[in-house]
Amino acid sequence: MDDNEYPPEQDRRPHTHLDRHFTSGGNTYQLTATGTGDERIRLTLAGRSPGGEVVSEISGGIPPADLPAVAEALTTTLEGLATLRAARRPRGPATRPKRYPNRGARWSPEDDERLIARHREGAPERALMEEFGRSRGGIRARLESLGELPPPPEPDTPGYPPDPDTLAAAS
Repeated sequence: MDDNEYPPEQDRRPHTHLDRHFTSGGNTYQLTATGTGDERIRLTLAGRSPGGEVVSEISGGIPPADLPAVAEALTTTLEGLATLRAARRPRGPATRPKRYPNRGARWSPEDDERLIARHREGAPERALMEEFGRSRGGIRARLESLGELPPPPEPDTPGYPPDPDTLAAAS
């Protein structure tokens, strides 16, 4: 036996043994860390679905002196990845309120009359958008088709894009 080796019953070096179990999102995770003295700490993380299938797995060895740097690197990297993944998740139509509930719907003759009247009264676009449940583009396009606003010039026409003062004078 080497001078640096001890029989298990005589080994007085500090031992590290961590065994943690937790549940998250329906999956059960087990984190195990073991080590002796200044040797590398062996780390294993395994996650299992309710059916017992392995869904996550990571393992490796870390020198005790590197624990702070590795902990910071893992924490910041995994938090960043989780944030990116959460931002990418599509949101279902049931959870997102419709900003313009009448978008794409036909305009009724009554709506046309009311839109013309409100526009001639000088109602701001934002008020018309809220009142009719339509986008700014929808309001402007309808006012153009009703002859209340001039159509925008073609892109190759001098004066395009339109000057805001010209648009204000036209309405």
